[in-house]
Amino acid sequence: MSTTSPRILCISLGSIGRRHLRNARALLPRARIAVWRQHRPADGSVPEGADEVATSLQQALDFMPDAVLVSSPASAHVANARPFVQRNLPVFLEKPLAARGQDLGDFPALCRASSGFTMVGYVLRFLPVLQAIRQALHDGLPGQVHTARAEVGQYLPDWRPGSDYRQGVSGQDKLGGGALLELSHEIDYATWLFGWPQSLQCSRARLSPLDIDVEDSAHLLLEYADKRLSLQLDLLQRVAHMALQIVGSKGTLVADLIRQELRFIDPANPQGRSIEAPKLPDGNGIYLRQFDFFFSKALADYRPMDPRTSGFDSWADVGSAQKVLHLVDLAKQASDTGLRQTVTFAQNP
Repeated sequence: MSTTSPRILCISLGSIGRRHLRNARALLPRARIAVWRQHRPADGSVPEGADEVATSLQQALDFMPDAVLVSSPASAHVANARPFVQRNLPVFLEKPLAARGQDLGDFPALCRASSGFTMVGYVLRFLPVLQAIRQALHDGLPGQVHTARAEVGQYLPDWRPGSDYRQGVSGQDKLGGGALLELSHEIDYATWLFGWPQSLQCSRARLSPLDIDVEDSAHLLLEYADKRLSLQLDLLQRVAHMALQIVGSKGTLVADLIRQELRFIDPANPQGRSIEAPKLPDGNGIYLRQFDFFFSKALADYRPMDPRTSGFDSWADVGSAQKVLHLVDLAKQASDTGLRQTVTFAQNP
């Protein structure tokens, strides 16, 4: 932990923003934390865990933060982050990077030019079982990968108990909701594991009676020269589910990402043998790992909980998050037109 008193600015205080505020306070107990909100509560109260409230950009700048955490709706990410990136401050942005690729403008170029550390919150990269899968692929355990299938789903009204799902970001197109954007974690980790596809196909739909104006399910096929990746994303499953299966020439990796369990199945072990990976104690552990890493990069005097944290080299930067957003845009086009989309990226994404 840090022995100094850094100044942390938290932008927005929705469900994920409150989690980030709690974790920032836990990792930086001596920090001065401000929350930038559109309006100050009528009673003048300050959110639990924070020290003060800013209600304008000027107040947020006057706070002189050492690092900034952007947790607003995706549609506001770029506008909220831009003034701080321009001032070379370390900035963490929740995923996705924006609601649409065309909303980014020159923002990626600003991030490349900034001397501040900029990171996007694709938190599953910090899940030990996924890191174990990446190592197994690097070691060639399953052999040549032929196919993979990633699945994720949870019933949207159950995501944030006590909140009206109809008022949340996840169910509103204008705020960057829908299965493809909200569950783009799977797109990020699929491309983190296997690289960028050559083309893709997609079918998305609103299949349930949920009161939302976005797709509640999407099936995405990422096409490579030598493999196919299938991603099933939905806001429908009554029991939360996250799984990954990778079929290779030597055997199959099977992972339950919620239970944090990984098995390898091959002719010698038809029932599968377990591959060990550290298990996080609870659902918040992965978010603590994420910010332990971010603060180790953002704050000069920060000492991470795990000394190995600062050596992690596979966080999601703005360039890779921009590519994920481009894949989401292409997936929507593929679904709307019924046509396969070729994947190409700008020279400096």
